[in-house]
Amino acid sequence: MSQQPPPPPRPQDGPPPPYGTPQYSGQPSRNQGPLIVTFIVLGLVLVGILVTGGVLLLRNNNDDKPAVEKVATRPSAPDAVQFRPVLKTEPNGCSASTPTTSTDTACDADGIRYTLGKVALDGTHVSEVTAALAPNNLSWVVNLTLDDQGSKAFGQLTAGLATKTPPQNQLAIVVRGKVVTAPSVMSAITGGKVELASNFTRTEAEQTVADITG
Repeated sequence: MSQQPPPPPRPQDGPPPPYGTPQYSGQPSRNQGPLIVTFIVLGLVLVGILVTGGVLLLRNNNDDKPAVEKVATRPSAPDAVQFRPVLKTEPNGCSASTPTTSTDTACDADGIRYTLGKVALDGTHVSEVTAALAPNNLSWVVNLTLDDQGSKAFGQLTAGLATKTPPQNQLAIVVRGKVVTAPSVMSAITGGKVELASNFTRTEAEQTVADITG
């Protein structure tokens, strides 16, 4: 029997690839699709974590901030604030043993007894009370802003006081029966802007504001 020679190699067949060389069939790998989806999911999860962390961080920062304290800038009891002309003063006229019982007299923190005229206007016409550094930067003042009706009445009151001699040129600001301050009036004050200057320290000015706003 004669031996048949091996068939010649087909054109598409080539030498076998070296060992370890990946073969490419011309079609995409079936594992690439799930791999891409996995990366997308992980990316979305990471973004979600970052966004959530940012929200939590903002909330924590807001929680750490102290609450802003609201400061009163107008009388809480307007009827208890009175502007009255001073008729007479008596140093050391007030003490614990001799309390004031008349509505025509009132005492201040220094024990001075004031005899007062009628109420010219009250706190219902005061729209703002603030403490501020004086223009000389050496002391503090108390600024009052009045409404239109209060501005007119205050202008008439101070015009009359400015023509008188001490102590009858003084204007007492009375809060709940106590004289908070009694500055001297040198000229008529119009326009609704009132500056109380008595060489206040900052503490004294802020305390005067607190007394008036109550």
